[in-house]
Amino acid sequence: MLVLLALSVFINYVDRGNLSIAAHLIKDELGISASQLGILLSSFFWTYASFQLVSGWLVDRFHVNWILALGFFLWSAATAVTGFVSGFATLLAARLILGIGESAAYPSYSKILARDFPEEQRGRANAVITSGLACGPAFGMFMGGMLMARFGWRPFFIVLGLVSLIWLLPWFRWMPREHPVVAVEAQTCPSIAEILQQRSAWGTFAGLFFGNYWSYFVLTWLPFYLVRERHFSMDTMAKMVGQPTC
Repeated sequence: MLVLLALSVFINYVDRGNLSIAAHLIKDELGISASQLGILLSSFFWTYASFQLVSGWLVDRFHVNWILALGFFLWSAATAVTGFVSGFATLLAARLILGIGESAAYPSYSKILARDFPEEQRGRANAVITSGLACGPAFGMFMGGMLMARFGWRPFFIVLGLVSLIWLLPWFRWMPREHPVVAVEAQTCPSIAEILQQRSAWGTFAGLFFGNYWSYFVLTWLPFYLVRERHFSMDTMAKMVGQPTC
């Protein structure tokens, strides 16, 4: 189960960064303006950020296994559909759906780890999932750029999205069943107001904000800048951008 969770976050981070690699190719083929490209590259974060709250509410009230499966299906399907788009509007819709689907990932991981892993095993479990997070951008940027240079961006999106759906088969087979290892009493859980009163919580928020600003700058804008402004080839860009994401 833990390996499947790590694999899902690996796929998650490949999917969210692949538009950045293909940005200059898509801009030329679809005739997208610079402002439209900016909207497309940011649109994922609109739904991803806002639906975090919705996804967190859902996993607390419904079966988290199926919420994660539904989110995975949405983001993989959105990736595959991206390979068939013909204009700005359909591409924007695909990116918005991608953000909705991927918003289910981390609330689901947190719920599963808290419910099914004893406290003394959660550090190791989080480390395994984080390894998938780190490997996803590295693989997506490095191999994605090279594959798109050879086969084009449309086949990359289609194959990646469809092949990713295979993950659902072992998940349905090995997802956690009833009788969780850890029973968490509802009355012991702090409220949102209580969490916001903790200085450590605000420190965590700030750390994530500034860390994510750098990492998502690399994921979102650096590939397009290197190809268009510095005139790097796709292969060279992939090698350059893949290194800091490792």
